[in-house]
Parts: sequence; structure tokens; C-alpha cells
Amino acid sequence: MNQMLSDVSLPFLPEEIVTDIFKRLPVKSLIRFQCVSKQWKNLIKAPSFVQEHLHHHTTHQNPSLLIEHFRRNNLLNLCLLDREMQFRELENLPSIGSLMGVHVVGSCHGLICLTDYSINPPAPLLWNPATRDVRRMPVTLADFPVFGHFGFGFSPPKNDYKIVRFYGTNMIYKVEVYSLSTGSWKDLHFDNIKDLSIFGDGVTIKGVMFWYGSRRGAVIKGSDVIISLDLATEVFTVTPSPASLSHVGVKLAVCEEKLVIISRLQMVNSQGACIYFGVMEEGVRGSFEGRWSLRRIYGYDCDPFQLYVGTIWMNRIVCFAYGMNRLIGETEVKMENAEPKCGLYIINISTNERNWFAIPGPRHGYCASVCNYVESLVQIGDIQH
Repeated sequence: MNQMLSDVSLPFLPEEIVTDIFKRLPVKSLIRFQCVSKQWKNLIKAPSFVQEHLHHHTTHQNPSLLIEHFRRNNLLNLCLLDREMQFRELENLPSIGSLMGVHVVGSCHGLICLTDYSINPPAPLLWNPATRDVRRMPVTLADFPVFGHFGFGFSPPKNDYKIVRFYGTNMIYKVEVYSLSTGSWKDLHFDNIKDLSIFGDGVTIKGVMFWYGSRRGAVIKGSDVIISLDLATEVFTVTPSPASLSHVGVKLAVCEEKLVIISRLQMVNSQGACIYFGVMEEGVRGSFEGRWSLRRIYGYDCDPFQLYVGTIWMNRIVCFAYGMNRLIGETEVKMENAEPKCGLYIINISTNERNWFAIPGPRHGYCASVCNYVESLVQIGDIQH
């Protein structure tokens, strides 16, 4: 039964009906259906169907939360938290050495960008867990020994996926961009950001990538900035961040196609600790000028240094929690043997409902990052020209 059933008569259905059914199915089922007939295989592998399937799953289904978790031996473990709040470990991780020193940059259209810090300069790779397609990007000829941060995103005008890499930590020495369509790296002009420090990897909205940064050597409020890069024009823009925030513990995220800024828990007054939550209310463009809507979410009777903000997922703020033996609020959770445990503390932005989710696996470990993930049929090789 290894041969396709190309000669078997299948019940006739118009192709538009088959397409409408198939676009709602998970990738695993569609991969199996490719073995039913050549007609189905051609339909499922067609670029137009891949895009239609992706569009349906990004607009009509909630994404999963991709969790980068390191166990006690510093080996990478990736798992997904779905909309039913069920964990599933990602299996068949790509072959990238010992998985020590590997970091998740981000996810876009079902592709996960990883960097391997065991190589200098770090070598990024792209992986589609649903199709098991994986490609390591070529190593550049850069001779800078100090590496910095990355970004991964999609440019709709160019129909291209790009990886951005910064060299330098306290200041920027060099910026490169990798285009998946051309399969090559090139240097970017960065004179207007060379005196900035960048904190964390980037997030992408509508073809514009954003990083949080600060003017080098500045420690006063008002020195923090948001750096944006239009992936189509490859031009950087710098705008001030909300003046009330400090860059310590700040994360950029995406919520309903808007840029969001969230800060770590801070003790502010008798009401206890809070998270600062800000939304860019106006349109996001490469040279954007936006109005921030800032608010505080109060009511966390805990040590704020036990929680670290991660991202926005399904209108919820996701935080990492370390060594917590009691949940904040009315619900008290006793950790078994009071041993350290890494978990997720998730706060509903609309209702302020809070829940704790312990990450499956060994007690000792830590979360490195979280991001939204939607499975897709996107094949990395099909993007390259």
C-alpha cells in the first residue's frame, strides 16, 4: 500500500469544496492525505492552498504558546500550550549538536527561528515542526567576536522571510539581514542606531520589526527608545518609548496587530505590585508616530522578582514564575517539597483572572522565552529562489 491510490475512483467533490474542508484540518492529517491521490497531493502542496490554510488558521483559530524551557542539564526542551491549556512536548527536534546553547528567536507562519550559540558567530536555522522541514542558514563572513540580538519576521510587500542580526551588546557594531528568498546575508546601514543598546530579540507586525533599546550610557527616564526596521525598505527608525517605563524587565509583544509594551512586576504603592501594560493605539508603520495607552494591572501580593513578563497570548499576559510556593491572589498553591519549579503565570487582561501552570518535566529548570505559534504547511525550500 505504499503506492498512491491514483487509479482508485474517489467520490467526486468540486475542488473548491475539498479546499474548504482541507484548509480547516491540522497539518498532520493533510500530510497523510497526500498519499491518497496525486490530485490531493498536488492540491495540498500548491502554494495557493498553503497560503489559504495558513490564513484560515491564523484568523480563525487561537495560536498555541511555544515555550522554550531548559532542564537541569541545560538541554533545550520545547513544548506547546494549546487553547485548552494542555501541554504537548515538541518531538523530533532538529539535529543541532547537543541542544546546549540553542535559543528560540521567534516564530512566524509556523516557522521557528533558532540560534545555535555554540557556534561563533551564532548560526540561525529555521524549522517547521509540523512538516519537519529544517534549514540552517549560512554562516556569514563577519569577523566581530561579540554578538548581540536577533529578529525574525515576514515582509508582505516582498513576500519574504528575513532574519536580522545585531553585533555588539552595549553598542551596535554591525547589522546584517538574511533574506530567505535570496539565500544570502547583507549588511544594513545603521548610522541612526549605532549609539543604542538593544534589549532582547525583536517582534514583527505587518512587515515592521521592533526592538526595545536605550541610549548608551543614559540612565535617566526618557532615554529609552523603540527601534523599528521596515523589512521591505530595510530602513531603521527610532522613536521614544513611554517615558514612565524603565528598560529593566520590559518586553515588546503583539496584541491584535498592535505593538504592546509590558513591564515586569514592580512594587509601586500600598496596592501592591503591578504590571505596566501599554498599547500603541495608532497605526504601526516603519516611521510610526503613535499614541500610547498605558495602564497598570494591580493586585499581586508576591515578591515581584519571582515573575518575569514574557509575551501576550490570547489576550493574556504570560509571565515566567520561578520557585513560587504560593500563587498570588486568593488561590494558594503549595509546591510539593517546596522545591524550585518553573511555571507560567497567566493574567487575563480583560478580567484580571490569574492562573498558574507548572511546566511538565523535571523540577529544576528555567524558561528562556515564550512566543505565539501556529502550525502551517509552509516549506522553507519552497521560499528560496
